Amino acid sequence: MIRLLLFLISISNLTLGQTVDQSAIESIKKNGGLVLPSPGGDNQWEIQFQLRGRNLNDAGLEDVAKLKNVIELNLRDTKITSAGLTHLKGLVKLTRLHLERTAIDDTGIAHLKGLTKLQYLNLYNTRITDKALEHLSDLKNLQQLYLWQTDVTDLGIANLKKKLPSINIVKGIDLSTVIPVKKDEPKPEHDLKWLPEGGNEKPPEKSFTGEFTIIRFINKRNKPVKLFWIDYGGKPKLYGMINPNAERRQNTYEDAVWMVTDEQEMPLGYFVTGSEFARAIIPK
Repeated sequence: MIRLLLFLISISNLTLGQTVDQSAIESIKKNGGLVLPSPGGDNQWEIQFQLRGRNLNDAGLEDVAKLKNVIELNLRDTKITSAGLTHLKGLVKLTRLHLERTAIDDTGIAHLKGLTKLQYLNLYNTRITDKALEHLSDLKNLQQLYLWQTDVTDLGIANLKKKLPSINIVKGIDLSTVIPVKKDEPKPEHDLKWLPEGGNEKPPEKSFTGEFTIIRFINKRNKPVKLFWIDYGGKPKLYGMINPNAERRQNTYEDAVWMVTDEQEMPLGYFVTGSEFARAIIPK
């Protein structure tokens, strides 16, 4: 009789858990989130807000917290703040977390101290300083950390590496700060070849470094476009927006790959730089 009672209780709890999960999933979808079952994981989830859920705020994270088996969460470009990250404390199975281009600061990172399974953390273009890194020092499984365009210093990175010697920290490179060597800009300019997305000719998967050069990106479309540099690890880094019939003068290196997208960051095409100063004309 006792065994039967315990069995009925376990079935009831399982059904209740499934109901809570489904309710949370529906709420996440209403906020523009994409909920995907994790390959190879039983009732584990990957949640993405970076495409259609950029209006997500702190309150919306309450629904995410109801799913205890979230292993990957992408909050890039959303409207969350540091206060909202308190809802992530219970996501102890989380292995990958994207927080890039959000308004979080050092106080928000303190809420991540208990996520000991975290392997990947992207804090690119957030408001953090060296203080945030102190909260990460006990995350022994953390392997990849992105700190590009933050106020973290080399000293802060060195201190974290002492505690996490195997971590790979990407501080990034800001091409806007590069001081060019003296080089006369040739006239007429050379035109870079436009490689349309989905075309037969594919760009390299990542950029390589070489001689300094300057490119003039000219947008011939009637809509704004976004300009991304594909970094040395093959990751896109946003550099700016180019309005219709406007142009952008960009410091770069030869053998750099630049991706042009629409406003929703859907790729339109690519340019690969050479050693010459050049124009990169984005077609209509």
